[in-house]
Amino acid sequence: QNGLFLMLLCLAQCVAAQRYFGGEEREVAMREASLSSLSQVLFTFVGKDVASLVEIFLAAAVFTLTFWPDSKTYAHGTDVFETGFALLYCLWGFNHILAITFRQSIAMQMGIISAFLSFLCSGLKPTGSEVSNAMGGYGVLLLLASPIRWGLSQLITWNVIRGGTYLSPLIIKLGDWSFAERGFSLAKFDCLDEGTISECWKVDSSWAHNSGQLFLLGFLFRFLAVMCLLITSSAHANGGQLPLGSNSITKSRILRDCLMTFLAFLTLLNIALLGTTH
Repeated sequence: QNGLFLMLLCLAQCVAAQRYFGGEEREVAMREASLSSLSQVLFTFVGKDVASLVEIFLAAAVFTLTFWPDSKTYAHGTDVFETGFALLYCLWGFNHILAITFRQSIAMQMGIISAFLSFLCSGLKPTGSEVSNAMGGYGVLLLLASPIRWGLSQLITWNVIRGGTYLSPLIIKLGDWSFAERGFSLAKFDCLDEGTISECWKVDSSWAHNSGQLFLLGFLFRFLAVMCLLITSSAHANGGQLPLGSNSITKSRILRDCLMTFLAFLTLLNIALLGTTH
């Protein structure tokens, strides 16, 4: 139920998130890029992103007031709000990338598809340990890149912490099987005290003790969005060709491909580094 609610939240918010850099705003940004410097384009992105925090705050408040009373969770309202705000901060960053890179119709479809993919990689079915151990252990990257996975893990973790009796020896003995089959073993709740996120998620310990990783993932998505904005605006200002300081079209294309490859590997590296946190 919690996972489905988070997926519906992501589906609704991907529409709102793409208004800041997609559609007409994207066309305006491309025209302005022809008359302004890259630093001005960067400051424009920062200003719009800061302005979006107000809407993210309001959306997180609505999520809290809707989800918290009916979910029967032991988590406090502040816990639910923290998780909701961090989840939306991360989700909006990803949709900034889509809105900048693709046309409005394609970006909207990609946003909807990404919400479903994030839900599929949330670790419910198949469980987190099954996904983590897939592809020779690299399947954990799918979990680490899923905002719904992080949000769901934090909500369940707060429910167990605030519940009090979940971690009693008797409850662990009698009810751990129910949690373990969903990837949240009560007997391994303290796994993060000794191991990393990646190590624990591979052994049915899908807990997440804070929302810091979601904010880091959201910051990574915003960095990629900035790079996409600078690349596309620079290419638009030069007639569709990204010069990169080269007079030769062939050399500029090689440099462009190298830059894209570097950003792809940098993204994978940063997502992998999230798995080394606690």
